[in-house]
Amino acid sequence: MAEETLGKSVVSWLVLVLLLLLEVKAHGCPARCQCNLVHVPRTVNCAGLGLQAFPENISDVVEHLDLSGNLLTELPAEVNRLTELQQLNLARNKLSSLPVNLRGLGNLRKLDLSENALKDPQPDLAGIAHLARLKTLYLAGNPLAELDGLKNAALQFLSADSCGIERLKNTSLSGLPELTKLSLSGNPLKDIKDPYSLKLKGLDLSKCQLKVLSPRAFQGFPELIDLRLADNPTLVYSTRYETLRHQKLQKIDVSRCDLDRPGLHGFPSLTYARLSSNSIRMLPDRIFAKNRELTHLFLDYNHLERLNKSTFANLLRLQVLDLSANGLKAVPSMAFRDNIELQFLNLSDNYMVDFPKLSTSVISLDLSANLISRVDPNSLSGTPSLYHLNLSKNLIDEMPSGLDSGTLRNLILRRNRITSLENVSLSGLPELEKLDLSGNMLTKGVTPEIFFDNPNLRHLYLHDNPWICDCTQLYPGYMFLTSLAAKTETLICHSPKNVTGFSWKLACANEWKREILHKSSNKTWGLILVSLLTVVVLTGTIISIRHSMKLKRQARNQRLEVERAEVRERLRLLQRRFVPLFILTFLLKRSQRLQEELREVTSEPRIHPMELIGPPSYEEAVTMPRLARSLDALDTVTTDSRSTTVIRMTGSSESLRGGKKRRRPRRLRSQSEDNLTRREMRRQERLRRVRETGPTAGQNDNVVNRQEDDPDDKEGRSRNRPPTPTAAKRKSIRRMSTRNGTSTDDEDSEGGGDAGGRRIGRTVIRNLDREPRSGYRPSTDGDS
Repeated sequence: MAEETLGKSVVSWLVLVLLLLLEVKAHGCPARCQCNLVHVPRTVNCAGLGLQAFPENISDVVEHLDLSGNLLTELPAEVNRLTELQQLNLARNKLSSLPVNLRGLGNLRKLDLSENALKDPQPDLAGIAHLARLKTLYLAGNPLAELDGLKNAALQFLSADSCGIERLKNTSLSGLPELTKLSLSGNPLKDIKDPYSLKLKGLDLSKCQLKVLSPRAFQGFPELIDLRLADNPTLVYSTRYETLRHQKLQKIDVSRCDLDRPGLHGFPSLTYARLSSNSIRMLPDRIFAKNRELTHLFLDYNHLERLNKSTFANLLRLQVLDLSANGLKAVPSMAFRDNIELQFLNLSDNYMVDFPKLSTSVISLDLSANLISRVDPNSLSGTPSLYHLNLSKNLIDEMPSGLDSGTLRNLILRRNRITSLENVSLSGLPELEKLDLSGNMLTKGVTPEIFFDNPNLRHLYLHDNPWICDCTQLYPGYMFLTSLAAKTETLICHSPKNVTGFSWKLACANEWKREILHKSSNKTWGLILVSLLTVVVLTGTIISIRHSMKLKRQARNQRLEVERAEVRERLRLLQRRFVPLFILTFLLKRSQRLQEELREVTSEPRIHPMELIGPPSYEEAVTMPRLARSLDALDTVTTDSRSTTVIRMTGSSESLRGGKKRRRPRRLRSQSEDNLTRREMRRQERLRRVRETGPTAGQNDNVVNRQEDDPDDKEGRSRNRPPTPTAAKRKSIRRMSTRNGTSTDDEDSEGGGDAGGRRIGRTVIRNLDREPRSGYRPSTDGDS
């Protein structure tokens, strides 16, 4: 229910607003007028409708009302109901007066009454005094004889141009206390008699008939800063003995006044002076010495023929100097030395034949429309900050080459006589961005190599030249122009006749197309050659890789052959020592398995210590597997109480039978061989003592010697030294012999052949009278 009520209220409000808008449109906008009463500012435009009476039904909320260009003869008092009105335009009507009472227009800020029939300010414009917020008033084109009697306490700007005012008296502006700017241009003013306005800052007296101004002509305007006296052809304000003075004047325009001297020394605060189009013929030294604040000085279109070195001395703040359109033939190089802030210097439209080698800090130098025919390479040495150089409309017939400037960006050579760009170097202009060569006599295309040292070039203008369209020769230049970031002007062919008037692109389209196709075909052949070269390189690489792999396989096969030969040699040695058949068979099978594994392994085979017959090389040592157990302490001899020598395997052999496995550090091969040598010497010493002292002594000695083993050997066993290949082979053969009843250790032969021996297990130890030779010894086992 609440939602329905809310919806009905919204609809009713919309209907009410629509009705109000329709009422405003019907009753607030006169016929044939254009109205905008919705958006701010609300306007009603009835200009140029030929209205003879003030239109009715104008909305009270209007802010801008335009009734200009009609036939209104009077303004009715009804206008006072427009209380919101801010701007009222009544220009180009036939109003001869205004209502005396205009109090209703309390918000009016701008009133235009120009080109009407107002004659006397006192009765005709009396109502203006009631406009409390009026800031701007236009009275131009009215037949006013003077401004006396015009009153408004808030008016700030008054324009009374071309009104017929002949006098500006002391009381002319007394009714306008807030006036800050007054324009009286185009009036027949001949004399100024001490006018007075405390707040006036701008005064325009141009296009009048002023003749002689006294030095105190503007002393009644103490705040005056802008004075315009242009287009007064008979004006004289400065003579040999006295001159116009003002302490606060900052800007003066006395152009087209036929002055023969600047006469600015009476304005110490002057910053802007325009003296254009006068008859000044000479500028003495330090003529502007009292204008130290001067920043802009325009002396163009005078009759200056020369400048002195000290003409512009003391102008330390001068920024803009215009000396164009004079008769200067030369400029001293030090003429602008003291102008340390000078930025824009215009010397165009003079008669200079040589490029002036100036010493100045300007960033823009205009030398156009002179008679310069040559630019030397060192011409810019005195302008370290030059940014823009204009040499257009001169007589230069060769492109300036060798110019050296690290700051120049714009070089204008338009409308000269340059015929060729060959053998030109612009390497001394690395910052060049714009080059204008239009309107010259270029016939041949541009060579891109000229601009290789100008990476910042963006604009290159070459139009209006008599191009000879040799398409082959133009193609590189055209491609370079199209590569620039900025759009290039259309280049027109001048010859041959069949393409005269055509652009480069149209005249050479077919030939350039063939050129592109030819280049593309060349690129295709180049791509094919590169592809073939790539294939050749890849093939050679593959062949070299295969050859290196083949060499590696051959080397591996040679190593395998060497290893197999070593295995055969070991077998031969074993056969020579009469190794039991099953051990030989085992070794043969192991050798076969090793050979098969070597064939299957693709990487470099590791060398087993058992396969070594001599000290390993460094490569063999690196590839040898790490031994899990040491076999140095497997061969130990002990004796029992019956004086019979018995072989017992201890140390790592017991660990192999199931004892605790101990990892021992690896020992050098040379140390193992030294231990074997010492053991062999000790064994021989023991055998010698046994033979000398008898079995008992031998038994005891063996026991003692066995118990008092070499400290070096114990130290080696305590460090878990790895067994040498010889010790490992002896251990394996001894183990097999013990199991089969055969012993190959030399200690088993200590009993002689006739002494007999004692059986321990399946092994019989014989006592020998002498040490047997190395080799196979028949077993004494009774079961064999």
